[in-house]
Amino acid sequence: MNWIARIIMGLLGLGFLAALLFGLLCYIVFATLRWLLTGRKPQVVMVWQQFSTMRQNFRQGGFRAGTGQGFEPSSGQGAPFARDDQVVDVEVREVIEDAPRLPSNRRP
Repeated sequence: MNWIARIIMGLLGLGFLAALLFGLLCYIVFATLRWLLTGRKPQVVMVWQQFSTMRQNFRQGGFRAGTGQGFEPSSGQGAPFARDDQVVDVEVREVIEDAPRLPSNRRP
């Protein structure tokens, strides 16, 4: 009886693996057709290209540890921002105490 259970479990495992591979094949066909029709690369390809670029920049010294700057793409490789660009986090504005407020949603 033990060998029958092993055979059944093996067949269930093979069926699960076949279903997984079939689903992956369907996704690859769908993503490729969508890529050809719309011109947008699949997300998997985009992530892989970004990972490869980061790995190359890390080898070239683009990642500076300990400076708080994190990853900086090297120039000439499609860097989205110049190194001297500044990001404004917060803009200061005066808060007037007597300004009209929205009515509260509390019920009496």
